Order: sequence, then structure tokens, then C-alpha cells
Amino acid sequence: MKLPVSRQPAPRQFVNILWACFGALFVVTIAFLLYVWTEKRIDHANQQRYASRTLIEELRQSSDDLTRMARSYVVTGDPQYRRHYQEIIDIRDGRAPRPQGYDNVYWDLVVESGRRPRQPGAAVPLMDLLREAGFTAAELRLLTRAKDESDRLTGIENKALAMRDFGGDDPDALAAARAMLFDASYHRAKAAIMLPIAQVTESVEHRTLRAVQNTALQANGARLGFILFALVLVALLWRAKRRLDATLGCSVDQLQQEIRRLGRGDITEPPPVPDHARDSVLAWLAETRHNLVRVDQERTDALARARRLGKLYAALSQCNQAIVRSRDEQELFDSVCDAVVSHGGMSLAWIGLIDPASLRVTPVAGAGDHIDYLNAQHISVDPALPEGRGPVAAAYRDDAPFWCQDFGQTPQSPQWRKHFERCGWRAAMSIPLHRDGAITGFFSAYSTATGAFDPEVQSLFIEMASDIDYALKNFDRERQREQTDQRIQYLAHFDTLTGLPNRAQLQEHTLQSLERARIHRTPLALMMLDLDHFKDINDSLGHSVGDGLLCELAKRLGHAIREGDMVARLGGDEFIFVLQGAGAQEATDAARRVMELIAQPFRVGIHDLKVTASIGIALCPDDGDDMENLLQRADAAMYQVKRAGRHDYRLFTAAMHLRAARHLQLVNLLRYAIERDQLRVVYQPQVSLLDQRIVGAEALLRWSTPELGDISPVEFIPAAEDSGLILQIGAWVLRQAVRQARAWLDAGLAPLVMAVNLSATQFRNTDLPELVSQILFEEGLPPEYLELELTEGVALHDPQGAITMMNHLHERGIRMSIDDFGTGYSSLSHLKKFKVYKLKIDKSFVRDISTDAEDKAIVSAIINMARSLGLKTIAEGVETAEQLAFLQQQHCDEMQGYYFSKPVAPLEFQGLLEGGKLL
Repeated sequence: MKLPVSRQPAPRQFVNILWACFGALFVVTIAFLLYVWTEKRIDHANQQRYASRTLIEELRQSSDDLTRMARSYVVTGDPQYRRHYQEIIDIRDGRAPRPQGYDNVYWDLVVESGRRPRQPGAAVPLMDLLREAGFTAAELRLLTRAKDESDRLTGIENKALAMRDFGGDDPDALAAARAMLFDASYHRAKAAIMLPIAQVTESVEHRTLRAVQNTALQANGARLGFILFALVLVALLWRAKRRLDATLGCSVDQLQQEIRRLGRGDITEPPPVPDHARDSVLAWLAETRHNLVRVDQERTDALARARRLGKLYAALSQCNQAIVRSRDEQELFDSVCDAVVSHGGMSLAWIGLIDPASLRVTPVAGAGDHIDYLNAQHISVDPALPEGRGPVAAAYRDDAPFWCQDFGQTPQSPQWRKHFERCGWRAAMSIPLHRDGAITGFFSAYSTATGAFDPEVQSLFIEMASDIDYALKNFDRERQREQTDQRIQYLAHFDTLTGLPNRAQLQEHTLQSLERARIHRTPLALMMLDLDHFKDINDSLGHSVGDGLLCELAKRLGHAIREGDMVARLGGDEFIFVLQGAGAQEATDAARRVMELIAQPFRVGIHDLKVTASIGIALCPDDGDDMENLLQRADAAMYQVKRAGRHDYRLFTAAMHLRAARHLQLVNLLRYAIERDQLRVVYQPQVSLLDQRIVGAEALLRWSTPELGDISPVEFIPAAEDSGLILQIGAWVLRQAVRQARAWLDAGLAPLVMAVNLSATQFRNTDLPELVSQILFEEGLPPEYLELELTEGVALHDPQGAITMMNHLHERGIRMSIDDFGTGYSSLSHLKKFKVYKLKIDKSFVRDISTDAEDKAIVSAIINMARSLGLKTIAEGVETAEQLAFLQQQHCDEMQGYYFSKPVAPLEFQGLLEGGKLL
């Protein structure tokens, strides 16, 4: 019998008691939090008191530490006290990080090696920490006054330290320094620091002590309130407990026993409910037991349906596992069909693929009863054919699942009905399968039960078909990934342009070859090939012709190697050969064969090309036993071929290594030459033959290092040009020369022209005119007093560019001259366009003019030609009176050489200027 249960809320009295309990609990909580807050305030006040005393103590301690370090340094002269003194000031002023635990003894623990027992913290000025520490305005003023007095005292200490620094061990200086640190004025200054610190300490002590006492009184009040309200809460809870028993309708133990019975599933006998407990929890529990009996019956009815769905879920699970495990489509299809029949309870399941041309469906997988049906039946989706009117065709036409719940009630062709009746099938379904958005096949299943495909079953089969679509997409992606991996593997080991092995495969092959050579003690050769002037082909004919040439060259090189050897493209027009078992003779023979192959013309498109190559050879183990050394030394050998004129091969030698090492050493030292003050500029006078007076000076760069001593410009200037340092060094030389010329003018000496040499790299720099003008402006030298010397070969390398650059410099009033004239095969058509005013005759022609008739003729021709073009001439390398006499006879304008003076330092050159004539 169902018991009536009241739905009214709990009695108002019980509710009020509960609210009272909650209110009392809230007040108790507030009182407790207030008590905790006051205790925290006490802790905060104590912490502030400690922090303030620590900072005040640090100000006092830093002043004492400074005094101790200063006195220690003056007495002992030990530089570590001098460093500690400055470090204390830097820490206090925030220029150095403050060590952790700085309030402990610190400077006495610093060892001679500089190691400190404290880890560094943040760099913060002490005064900033004092301002943030919560001092009052009056206290902060006193601390500021103490800090200012300490800074003034630091001035006295610095004077004493300076006397110790400059006086050394002089007794008078030591006595004076000590007197400064121990006299009455020093002690008065020290007292001026300590007095404000003592006042602040006393003020902080009284203020923080009052704060702690006031907060302690508040904490006692909060503690008393907490105890009072806790007692009120206990009384309210006792009253609430009594009202709770009435609400439950029984004791808590009895209610717990009934709940346990319900938890064990015992719903046979509801608990008896007294009349006075009709509105209690016990009454609700009895009603719940009656409801559970009804629910249990409904659950039993649903089990049968759940078992059927469970089988289909098992089939779906098997389908998902098949998707994960299957290695190809056929294995997947077979597994899905078998799962639908064995786990899903279907009579037959099959998967067929469609032929887009004929619209026929070919079964590729199937499982279940009457599997021979698939072999005997022709299935199509063409509605014009009798076999194109079944479930598969219906799913194809709508591109949607087709469900047949009762095949006997569905109008079909007699052909389909006959087969279904023979097999005993009552329900059927067919779902399209997709690939790349198009129908690729069908997933079909038949059942002997009418209405087997209810909505939940349909949902499961649609999910299976979707999973199959997803698996097909994964198979497609996997095929694409395999193709991509194959392509990546190819790109990782072969050059995309020539098809030759690339750097990665070269490294792997070389390491294996070196290991074999080491084990079998056989030689190995590594050749580096670089085409000569390949850049000209790209620049003139285009990169497509250059790429075509590289492809044709790669084919020939592939035929030039033996089986087991390798040729790889390192990049650009560089190729590497790895020749196993090859000594010097075999390697040179191979190089000769390669050069003969390259010498034959190449046909690239419409172009017939003839090219040459430079080859460097390194041998293992003579030149190295690892790839890096062999490549480096083969490259060094090839570089020597390039410098010697190209189109040749050369074996690596120890001399090449020494030259390369020397070159690298020079480049590394040059990078620091300016900042280490190792470079200097000397000046060689240029003399007018008309009045034998100095009219100019040539600035010449000299370099001296502690490691290598004096280094010739012939050696280090090419190194600077190769490394790109020539721009920085050239700008420095130009500024030094201009500054020196300005200094001589300011000294009242006669004006002269300062000649400065330009390298090819400097001259090709488009910023050169602006740089020269800027230096002249900053140093205050008029442009007519500067002459830039350019070698003849550099000017003729790019005549049009040289003319443009000279025009820019000429427009700014800067003079130009041609250096080493006569050595560069000058073209008069270009020379007359150059904005130059002077030709410098190379010393190679001047050296033998007193004995060599040809040199006399050449020098005479140069002077006459220059005069006819309106240019001045200057001869360099004049060392004898005979040379001077001949040049005077030919009316050469100016001369320079050891006959007059060698290159000298600025001060010595100034003496030459002040002396007047040199002859």
C-alpha cells in the first residue's frame, strides 16, 4: 500500500534554528578571522621593525666598512681593500648587486681569489630601499642627512686613497693619508653620520613598539569575542539536533539501517511509518521503495532490447579495431563483414565497389549465410537494367542509406524478391561508401528478422559506414605519405638539379670509405672541382643556361668515375669526388680524365659552351684522416690553382696549409688591430724637383703585433681585402691622415697634399664619396689638401664604374691620382676620361733607369704623355743621385723615395717640414 507523503517544507521553527546556527557560525568565523588578522598585524609590525633596523644597520655598517677598507688600504697598500671599498660604494648606490644576507659579516669573508660566500641579489640603491621601508618623513630626513654626511666622508677617504695610490710607499704620503683618516675632522664627520642613525633607531624602536602593543590589545578583544560566540553556537547546535530527530521521523541509527537495506537491493518490506512521522524522511524512504519495485520491472523489460544493441555495439567495436589493425582495404572489408555477422546478428553482410564506367557493383568482401548469392547475382546501379533496382541501386540514386524493414511489403522486381524469399531474408539495408567526395562502393547487410533496422540500429550502421569512409581516407593519406617519404628520402640524399648525391650522402659515403680505408690500410683521394668563371655564364646567359650546363656536366662526371667511387655536388658549381684505393698517381690520372671530359664543348639549348675547371686533391692518410680536413685541404689546393691561373689540378702540400694558417692568423689578428692600437701611419715626403721642397706626403700603413712582430703591408693588405676588413681599416687610415694634415696646418707649417692609397674594395664602395666628405668635414681639412691614390689595375677593371666614382669625388673637390702607372696596360681612351691630375710612375721602372735603356724610354714616354694630357708626374722609389738626375733631365714634377727620406713617424716628418729643403 502506497503511503501518502507530505510535500510541505520543514517546520518553520527548525528552519529558524538552522538560520540562527548559520548566523552564529558566521559571527564565530568573523571573530576568528579578526583574531588571525590582528595576529598577522603583530607579525607585520615586528617584521617592519626588524626590516627598518636592518636597513639602518646597513647604512651604519657600510660607513664602518668603508672606513675599515680605506684605513686598511692606506696602511697595507693591498689592492683588494681598494676594490672592496669601491664595491661597497657601488652596492650602496645601486650600481652593483646587493649580496643576499648583507646584514651579516661579509667583507671579512671575501677570500683573495674574489670568491664571496653570498649569492648576488638585485642592484637597488640603499636610499630607495629606505624610502620604501615605511619610515616617517622625519626619520627619512635624518637618514638622508646621514647618507649625505657619509658621501661627504667618502670624499675625504677618496683623497686619502688617492694619496696612497700616487704616493706609493712614500713615508710622507703615507703619514698624510693616515692623518686624514684619523684626525679630529674625520671623527667629527663620522659622528655626523652616526648621530642621525642613532636618532632614527630610537624613533623606530618607540614607534614600532607602540604599534605592536596596540595590535596586541586588539588581538585579545578578538580572542574574547571568538570564545563567546563559540559558546552560543554550541547551544544552537544542540537545539537543532533535537529538531532534526523530529524531521527524520526516527532515530539516526534506524534510518541508517533502512538505507543500508535499500542499498543492498532489499525492497520487499517497506519500513513501518508512525502517524506522527507522516511528513518525515522515513515516510519518503518508504515511498522510494515502492517506486524501485516498479523501476525494476521496467529494467527487466529493457534488458532484451539492450542485448540486441549490445551485439551491434560489439560489431561496431570490432569494426573500429579492424580499422586500427588493417594494413589495406581488403583486410578491412573482410574484418567488417565478419564482425557484422558474428557479433551483430546479421544473416549476411557484404561490401562491393562500383565501376564508374559500367555502373556495375563488384562484391569484394562478404560473410554469412548464402554467400553464394553474391557470386551468382549481377548487381548494378543502372535503373535501366533489371539488376539495377535493388537496395544498392536505391542507395546510389539518393546517395543516402536505404532501409527495408519488411522486404515482403516493399515493391521490388520479381528477380530480387525470389532471391530474398529463398534465403529467408526479411529486412535489408545498403549504405553508400565515399572516397574523395564520390561514391566508391556500398556496405550492405541482410537480416531474417522483420523490422531489424530500428533507429538505433540504423545509427550504428551509419557510424560503421562513416568509420569505413574515414579508414579509406586514411589509406589514401598513407599512400600519399609513403610517396612523400620516398620523395623526401630522395631530396635528403640527392641534388634536385643534377641528380648527383648531395652533401648528406657525400658525408655518409665518405665516412664509410674512410673507415674501410683505415681497416684495410688502403689510400683514398678526395678531389674538389670548381668551374672557372661559371658566374659569367649565369650573368651573361642566364641561370637556366647555367643549370643546364651543370646537368650536362653531372652526366659526364658520372661516367668519369669507377665503380665504388662517388661524385657529389657540394653546391653551386662545386663537385666532390671520393676515389677509393687511389694514391697520388691514380688521383692525378682521374683529374686529368675529368679535365679532358670537361674540355669537350657542351651543347646547352642553342649555346655551344667551352668551360674549364680547377681541381684540388687531398690524400688520405697523408693530408688527413677525416672528411673535414680532407675537404679543407682539397679546397686549399684548388684555391692555389685559381690563383695560379685556373684550368689545372694540384695536390695539396704542407706549404699550402702553412699559407692558409698564416692567412687565417693574420685575419684574426687584424680584427683586433685597431682597438689594440697596433696599427700606425707613417708618412713619406713627396718632393718638388723645381725647388726641392716637400709638397706632399704619402700616408703608409704599418702593423706590428706582439705575436708576429712587424708584418709587411704586402702580406696583410691582401688578407684585409679578402676578409672585408679593408673598409674599416681604410677608413681609419684616411681619418688618421686627414687629422695629421690638419694638425700640421694648425702648427703653422706650409700646406701640403696628403696622399692616401685606396684599395679595390674601397673604390668599389658606393659610400666612398660620402665617407671622404664626412671625414674632411669632421676633421676640418679643405678637400684640395687630400689626394686619393688608385692603382692602375683597379681603375681599368671596371672603367665605366671608375669614371663614375672619380666624377663623384671630383665634384666634391677631391683629387685623384693613378698609382703604379705603367703596370696595368692602360688604355689612353680611358685615361683621358679619368678625372685625375697626377700619374705616379711605378718604382719597377725607376729602379734601373740609370742603366737600363728600356726603362729610360718607358719613364720618358710616361712623363711626356702626362705632360701632353695636362697631368703631373711623380716618380716613386728614387734612391740614387743618378736616378734623380735623369728624372730632372726629363722634367718630372715630383719624386719620393729613400734618397729623400724613408717613411717616418708624424713628429719626425714635422721636423723635415720645419727644415725646409731636402736637397
